[in-house]
Amino acid sequence: MRFLVSCPFGLSKLVNNELQYLGLTPHHSFETWVYVDGDFRDMMRVNLWSRIANKVYLEAAFGPCFDFDALFALVQTVDWKNYVNPGQNIVVTVHSKWSKLESTRTIQAITNKAVYKQISPNGTWPMDPKKETLDIFVMIIDNRASIFINSSWAPLHQRGYRIQTGDAPLKENLAAALVVLSRWKYGSPFWDPFCGSGTLAIEAALLARNIAPGLKRTFAYQQWNNLDKELYLKIKTEAKNKQYKDKKYQILCSDSDEKILEIAKTNAEQAWVDDTISFTKHDILSPLLPYELNDLTIVSNPPYGKRLNESNLENIYTHLISHIQNSNWGWFITSYKECERNLPKEWRKKKLFNGADEVMFYFR
Repeated sequence: MRFLVSCPFGLSKLVNNELQYLGLTPHHSFETWVYVDGDFRDMMRVNLWSRIANKVYLEAAFGPCFDFDALFALVQTVDWKNYVNPGQNIVVTVHSKWSKLESTRTIQAITNKAVYKQISPNGTWPMDPKKETLDIFVMIIDNRASIFINSSWAPLHQRGYRIQTGDAPLKENLAAALVVLSRWKYGSPFWDPFCGSGTLAIEAALLARNIAPGLKRTFAYQQWNNLDKELYLKIKTEAKNKQYKDKKYQILCSDSDEKILEIAKTNAEQAWVDDTISFTKHDILSPLLPYELNDLTIVSNPPYGKRLNESNLENIYTHLISHIQNSNWGWFITSYKECERNLPKEWRKKKLFNGADEVMFYFR
C-alpha cells in the first residue's frame, strides 16, 4: 500500500524523520506532502504518532487517466463498501496538473457518480448530517491519477486537548515542529515567555514524555468496514505503555495575562501534562526574570502587532532577542518582520505558515 502524508509548508523533512523513526521508508518528498509505503498497521501508527503531519491518505487506486471514462473506471476499481457507511456524505477534493482533465467540478462529479453507482445501485442514498464525511482526494499529475481516501478525518493538529485559545494561536503541529527544530534537550529547561493558551509548552511536554499526540482523538479509519479493531486497540495500548511517567522536566511558561494562563493550565490538564509544566505570571519587559538563562532553551510565539503600536512591539522584541542572546538556544516565530532590524547578523530565518498566515521562524 502507498500513503500520502500531508504537512504544513516547509516541514516535509520533519515528517520524513518521523516516518523513519516509525520504521518506515518515505520517498518522493515535496514541500507539503510525503509518500510512504506500508500496511494498515503503519497507517494507524502514523495517525497516532505523527506530531507534524496534517492528514494521512490511503492510495486506493492509481492508473493512467486521459479522459473522464478512464477516471470513472479507475474510481470503480475501489471496493467503496469497505470505506463508506450508510448515510455518509462524500466530499471530493481535486488537484490536477499537467493533465488533460482540468475541470475540478467535472472531476468531482465523475468521482461522486462512480462511488454512488457502486454503493447504491438503486440510486437512493439518504444523507445523515450527524455522520462524518468520507473525504476523497483525487490527484491527477501528468495524466496519471491517484484516488486517495483520508484516513484521519480532521487534521492531525486537532489533538483534542485545546479547549480554549488566545489570540493568534499556533496550530499544534506547527508548535511541535518548532520544539523539534529548537533542538531542545529534555534534561535542560525550556521556556515560552509568551505562552498564550500553552500550546508550545504542551507540545514540548508531550514530546519529552513520549505521549502519542493522537491518543485523545478519533480517526476516519475507525469507521471503515475493513478495520481490524483488535489491531487498533493493540496499537493504542502499546502507545500508552510507551509514555514516560516518572521522569521530571523543567518546562516553563509565562504570560502577563492571568486569564490566559488559566486557559493554558486547563489545556495542559486536558493533555495530561499539567504536572509537567510550571506556569508563572511574567511580563517580558520586567527587569526581573522568573528563570535563570543559563542552559535555557527559549521557544516562543510573541505578539505580531495587531493590537500593539510600533514602539511597544519593538520594545518587546528587543527584550526577547536580548534574553535569547543570553540563553543557551533561542527561537521565535512571528509575522512582524520589522524585528529583523534588531537581530544580530548571525541569526537565520525559515519561512513557515500558521494556517494561511505566512510567518518567519527566527533562530540563532
